[in-house]
Amino acid sequence: MIPAIDHPIWTKLVTGKKPVQSGKLAINLLIQNNKLDYEKDSSPAHVKELTTRTHNFFCQYEKIFAAEFAKILA
Repeated sequence: MIPAIDHPIWTKLVTGKKPVQSGKLAINLLIQNNKLDYEKDSSPAHVKELTTRTHNFFCQYEKIFAAEFAKILA
């Protein structure tokens, strides 16, 4: 089950405080892109945009990447 959008894990993923090493290229690209975007603009509004993007990705592909998401969200 994917945590709610207001769960702290999303901010940790976006800000790089939760390291991710995934075997799935799409996840690695998303996390890396978030990291670069966050480094350019760490304003609360931008962090919210990044967390929304990340949450939506996880929700959209929950069935495909279920095992991978479980590892990341643990």
